[in-house]
Amino acid sequence: MPLNKNQIEEELIEIKERIKALSEKGERVPSEPAQDLQTYVKYLVDERERTNKLLVGLTEKVAHLEQKLNSEYEVVESVQQAYQEEIPLSSVDARILDFIDTSEKRMVCADQIRNLMGYKGRNAACSRLNALCKRGLLRKDQFGHKVYYRFDAGKATKALIISPPQ
Repeated sequence: MPLNKNQIEEELIEIKERIKALSEKGERVPSEPAQDLQTYVKYLVDERERTNKLLVGLTEKVAHLEQKLNSEYEVVESVQQAYQEEIPLSSVDARILDFIDTSEKRMVCADQIRNLMGYKGRNAACSRLNALCKRGLLRKDQFGHKVYYRFDAGKATKALIISPPQ
């Protein structure tokens, strides 16, 4: 069926608009209508490749976020397990920890524990404090010639059980 003059003009206007749109995007402008179809197909293939690259990048980012989220869940689970861990304490050790917790500077030295417990020398106080330090409940800090003990923020979250003296 032959095309009339108006239909041909409309088709030419449409092709010119497509060529103009392609040239604005920096694509190669075809010289013949047959090549116009090839250009469109190439454009679609290129666009599909760009879309696939974007999807791969997004998929990698989602996988990375999932890994990060899983590692954070593992940290939360380990913290919850730490809360469930129980550390048996003697009443003397519990009294020392309570004294440290209620002290003004939240840190004590062996002399303060010696006075609190009524020990004659510092050896018993140092021994108790070092034992609590080894169990991970206290942290040592040395200032000058004095050693001070305070709660270790990362490890003092465990539940403490005060066992009766035997």
